[in-house]
Amino acid sequence: MGIKNAFSTRKSLQVTPPVDIVKELNDDEMKQLQECFLEIIKDIDEVCQRNNICYMAAGGTALGAIRHKGFIPWDDDVDILMPREDLKRFVQIFDNELGEKYEMTSPNSKYQLESMISAIYKKNTLKASFYMYNAPFPKGIHIDIFPIDAVPMNKVMRLWKGFSAMCIQYVAVSAIFYKFRNKEKKDFFYQSTDGKINYRIRCIIGFLSSFLNYEKWGNWFDRYVQWNKESNLWAVPTDMGHYFGHIMPKDVYYPPVRAQFEDIEINIPHNYDEYLKNQYNDYMTIPKEADREKHYSVGFSIDLEKDTAEGKNIY
Repeated sequence: MGIKNAFSTRKSLQVTPPVDIVKELNDDEMKQLQECFLEIIKDIDEVCQRNNICYMAAGGTALGAIRHKGFIPWDDDVDILMPREDLKRFVQIFDNELGEKYEMTSPNSKYQLESMISAIYKKNTLKASFYMYNAPFPKGIHIDIFPIDAVPMNKVMRLWKGFSAMCIQYVAVSAIFYKFRNKEKKDFFYQSTDGKINYRIRCIIGFLSSFLNYEKWGNWFDRYVQWNKESNLWAVPTDMGHYFGHIMPKDVYYPPVRAQFEDIEINIPHNYDEYLKNQYNDYMTIPKEADREKHYSVGFSIDLEKDTAEGKNIY
């Protein structure tokens, strides 16, 4: 473990052993989860196609489409991308198109702000993030939506915009972290030196920034990263690479192309080879089990009402 893990909550989560509160999915539950994901993907694809809204699979979902023609066998999350203006239109039509079956979180909207990205949760399901399980947000199986933003063509302006955006983002995430800290999270991070340092850094910055509500920090970051001037460079400032991680020519992302994914076709970035190389380098090589990304969650249920009524242990 290196010092970088002490400043990155994501890295700290990956290298720290899980605690008892975390639910590990068995093979049958993983199959149920991916079937639920596929249902959500189909609904989003249908709505976006009908309303001429651009979306594309991101990260491991795009990789799964190319390498596996569907889900990566161990993948327990789904991410999609939307250009900023398309995401704004998707948020506007969400209630009418998908509100009966799903609920949403999204910054700078009528919905709750859970993070700097948007998310679609299937109602009557459970798969709560360990990071946010004690917060007053939806707890269902969900898909994350990352906005794609234009970035300045001028290198100096781009460096300044990116650096300042990352500073605001770190404060915003720390504000949320501090707001919803609890003993279980502290115990988890305190299992390692890097985790302990990260927890303390987040809490200190979160405390110092608590003169503003965490939602104001998150909404400010979401507005700040937007760039409304003409640009041939696009990026995903909220992805794991932050502002600078995925800056690529617009035509790497757009227009999306269709690719096989399980029994349907979905949108993926236009130049998926360039996109996946940027994200994973040698993306066709299966990573070792120890290097596969993990997402800690609390509880699991495909049908919450039924499982609760039957007295099943969903935690």
